[in-house]
Amino acid sequence: MRDRVAGLRLGEIRGDHAIINPAMGAMAQVLRGFLLLLWIALLVATVVNPSAVNDNAAVATAVVAVVYALKSGWRRLTARLGVNRCYLCADGVAVTDRFGRIRDSVAWSEVTGVQQTALVGLVIGCHRIEISRSRYATPLWFVAPGAKSALVQALLDEGRRSGVLQNRAQGH
Repeated sequence: MRDRVAGLRLGEIRGDHAIINPAMGAMAQVLRGFLLLLWIALLVATVVNPSAVNDNAAVATAVVAVVYALKSGWRRLTARLGVNRCYLCADGVAVTDRFGRIRDSVAWSEVTGVQQTALVGLVIGCHRIEISRSRYATPLWFVAPGAKSALVQALLDEGRRSGVLQNRAQGH
């Protein structure tokens, strides 16, 4: 995958980060969050009234452990295959789709602005990032998972390093 991104002539790859499909990623985060809340409620019920829960706490703990282990394994696999990734390069940004193909890319010289919107709740946290380019080109957008996504800070740092975001901030 790194070879395909290098073929875009966006310079050295300075980092790659996971992104999510908005619908599927949000649904997965919500389901994992509710599973965790259900597990916590079951453990509290076990402490309050141990005879009411029987052996369900052990089964629920195993299910939660398996779900989070699968999540960790899935993250490693998608990173290795280059699936749903945002590549930050010295001269631009490239985003891949769920099949590992390059969905879109933009050179820093074409960027006119970056907008970031955070969505943080009890069971979900993500950032929608939109990179604007010339008037006629559609913006490049993607969703970074997590309430404190490392991608957001890394993208803003790369934009400032390239001079695009710094110049826009000084102009206003």
